[in-house]
Amino acid sequence: MSDALRPHERWIWTELIGFDANRPDLGVSEYLDTAGFTPDAICLLLTSPDFVLAHEDTAEEIVLPEDVCSRDGHEFNPQRERQAWTNRQLQGLIAGLQQRGIEVYLTVFTRFYGNRFHHEWLSDHPEACKVFRRHGWAASLNCLARLSDGSYFEDYFIPKLVETLDYYGFDGWHGADGWGPLNGPIYEVDLSDDMVGQFAETVEIPLPDEVTRECGHDTDLLEARARWLWRNARREWIGFYADRWAAFWAKALDALHAAGKRAMINSAWGRAPWEALYRYGIDYRRIVDAGVDGIVVETVAAGLSMDPRPNAADVTRHADFLSMLMLMRGGLPDARLIFLHNTHDTVEEWDAIRHKPTLLEKEIFSLSNVYSVGPGGEGEPCADGFLVCLGDGLDERHWEWLRARWQLAWSGSPRRPLGVTLLWADDLLEAQMADFTRTRSWTVHRLLFHLMTEGAPVQAVANLAHIDVPRGPALLLNHHLLAPEDLLRVIDEAAGPLVLIGRADCDLSLPEPSARFVDRSGPLSLSCLVYGADVVPPAIDDWDPPGLPDDLMALEEPRGYWDHFTFRPVSPQFLRACARVIAEVSDAPRVVEEADSVLVMATEERSGRIRVALKNKSRFYMRPTIDMRHPIERVDILTHFPSLLVRPEGPRFSVRIPPEGITVVEVQLADDGA
Repeated sequence: MSDALRPHERWIWTELIGFDANRPDLGVSEYLDTAGFTPDAICLLLTSPDFVLAHEDTAEEIVLPEDVCSRDGHEFNPQRERQAWTNRQLQGLIAGLQQRGIEVYLTVFTRFYGNRFHHEWLSDHPEACKVFRRHGWAASLNCLARLSDGSYFEDYFIPKLVETLDYYGFDGWHGADGWGPLNGPIYEVDLSDDMVGQFAETVEIPLPDEVTRECGHDTDLLEARARWLWRNARREWIGFYADRWAAFWAKALDALHAAGKRAMINSAWGRAPWEALYRYGIDYRRIVDAGVDGIVVETVAAGLSMDPRPNAADVTRHADFLSMLMLMRGGLPDARLIFLHNTHDTVEEWDAIRHKPTLLEKEIFSLSNVYSVGPGGEGEPCADGFLVCLGDGLDERHWEWLRARWQLAWSGSPRRPLGVTLLWADDLLEAQMADFTRTRSWTVHRLLFHLMTEGAPVQAVANLAHIDVPRGPALLLNHHLLAPEDLLRVIDEAAGPLVLIGRADCDLSLPEPSARFVDRSGPLSLSCLVYGADVVPPAIDDWDPPGLPDDLMALEEPRGYWDHFTFRPVSPQFLRACARVIAEVSDAPRVVEEADSVLVMATEERSGRIRVALKNKSRFYMRPTIDMRHPIERVDILTHFPSLLVRPEGPRFSVRIPPEGITVVEVQLADDGA
């Protein structure tokens, strides 16, 4: 394997406790020597919003509060006890990192600590805190709020942010948790009198007294307000929040850029574009159009895999976040996307690198090897790089382990990803909003990650607004939501097998496919259509699906980002059949034994060899048999496990995969299969 790596950015997110205030260089050399590399950027997590809100330009040296010196003021991490840092030392640390060529970004959260560590700005401005429908007032900042004098919080915060960044010498701001979106969905938070007042000033529909009356923190009144808004003005409420977030970030970015600073934003609690808008009122396109310098995509499957909360650790999570990254790239072809490298967190008490290393290895490789397909059919990685979360409390062995996995993940010279290319159309984002609200039908994201979990080889995306229909096998989901002329163009221009999955009642106007089969899940069932490939349609049995209530508008929505929505039923048999058809018409290697537990990702390298990543869904070792569809000359293992020769037989080989982990091989096909 070549030592040359494909270009990518390496970022680290760390608390201040990762450095050492007692060393002459404040621990910069020790940190970088331990890590074994120099990152492109470091985001310093200084926790408290008071780091900005209460900042004063002072010539004096002052000791920073405990909640700045470590997150939530926690006492120690695996390396050291919390230290007392001063403003002068922090300035020196930032300058020392920049002297090594590292950009330094500021991260603060929105939590109010009740004056536990110091007198907090929010204790004098409780009106700027969030209001939840079920709990009332919450000790957490709402950065979209207005203050008691009628001014907008952002008009105080943004100049203070620029002043703070200048004073300490930061290169930019990392707008993480709470800075877009809030700490919860918009049907739960914020439903305060102020936010509804802002809404009333912009919306053109009449609002009843139960919405506009003063509710304060009365949860009964807030509940009535929330129910009316979500039933009667859902689209308007979503649009209001999308407008507010776009305006907040446009104002912040204008000020930051004018001062020579940059800004990154986290994705909306790890949600793909449609859910980010529907749940949180975040339209990624508008944030990018406002000029954001990049998005940290919260790919947190490794952390959720150990989460005991109901629904957090289901088997779809790997594909859920992987497909989210693909869909974000599909809809944001020119944005800078940095995936969150879900490593460990002392305060949140999860540790993937120590407790789930095989799964973390799978995440690293997979997130680095999904692609956006351009006009020439070649793929560029969906991610521009990664952000290690978090990068304190790791020793030399951990960093060495990570570097070895990065070396493999970003190595090679891929010519094209094998499998099928997902076709994305920007119109689908808005179309899904009305369709889901009216019918509870599956979104593109939900269909995609379930198909990927069932073994559909999808690791590339193409935006139809930017290229013609790419050559090779392609997949279009929820095709019934496209304009008829656009859908017919896709079918007409397809230069390889094309699979459409959408509502069966919309198929009659389409050209006759070579194969078609329909789910049996009641009204609005889905169908799968295949063009350009000879496929025997699988039989789909009748089943007794769970019912939906008559009043879909009254359904309770999920509160946590890890909880799924209530959707119209789709039979597991139909999904498995679709995944198998997609695999059959693709040019990807096939899993012929242990197919229920093993997923495949493959790329054709410029050398002509085929790089094959085999991913284990189960908690046990697996030894799948892989059919390359051509005779094999040799198979070389690229991962550290296993350490035995692979002896192919004809077009097939078998290799062992660790529990929840990954084995990557390179396959040299025989001359007659090249």
